[in-house]
Amino acid sequence: MKTQMKWELEDPYNLIVFMFGFVMLGITFFSGLTSNDVTFMVSGPDEIIVSEAAKTLGLTLPRLGTEEYTIFALTGALLVSLMMRYDRDTRVAKSVYSLPVRNYSVVLSKALSAMVLLFLASLLPAFLAFIYIHGDVSSLIGKTLFDEGFLAGYLIYWAMMVLYVVSVSALVAMLSPNTFASLLGSITILYAPLVLKLRSLPPAVIDDAFFKAYTTQFYPADRVAAFIDGSFYMGILLPAVMLGAALILSEWRDVS
Repeated sequence: MKTQMKWELEDPYNLIVFMFGFVMLGITFFSGLTSNDVTFMVSGPDEIIVSEAAKTLGLTLPRLGTEEYTIFALTGALLVSLMMRYDRDTRVAKSVYSLPVRNYSVVLSKALSAMVLLFLASLLPAFLAFIYIHGDVSSLIGKTLFDEGFLAGYLIYWAMMVLYVVSVSALVAMLSPNTFASLLGSITILYAPLVLKLRSLPPAVIDDAFFKAYTTQFYPADRVAAFIDGSFYMGILLPAVMLGAALILSEWRDVS
């Protein structure tokens, strides 16, 4: 699996998609941060003022709005479709799947590779844009990320989003006859909740859980726990089930 992941992470097509996501998400994150003014209006002891300012700053950490999610979902669907369907369409899979490993192991390594690339393509530009915009209050950034517990929740937020997009795309890829159908089907399913304005499915349910946890809970540990509790079923359980289904299907299907 390690060798397969290394091969996928070094594939030029996958790296092109990674760069597309990295650049486009970076532009949208930067644009979103520069278009929003953050004003602090807090009275009381200095400790309360600093804490509330750090909390307000933490809530401006770039997350997935409509534009950002569109690029994010497209990047994830492209990565998974290229990794799981393109080698089948070009018959390269006949040699890949002939290796002395189970089919599910190959598919799992591809899914994990897609997760790594999508996670980096979204998290890195988000942090770069955030630090660039608010770099003049570096001490407040440190308090926001560590003392207020935003870093842990933010990493979990992106991990859930990545898991969901990759799991949906992987399941669709295993059910699709070719790369084009995989890409089209994945984008349709991933984008449908936005079109239908469904707050009970990702990305809205995960974003809502993050915002609620970090505006209603006082202690950092309670915020992380409340966030996971509010998004567990749709952010962790559902994607895990879909990924498991994709792995099972990979054992039943041939390489065509």
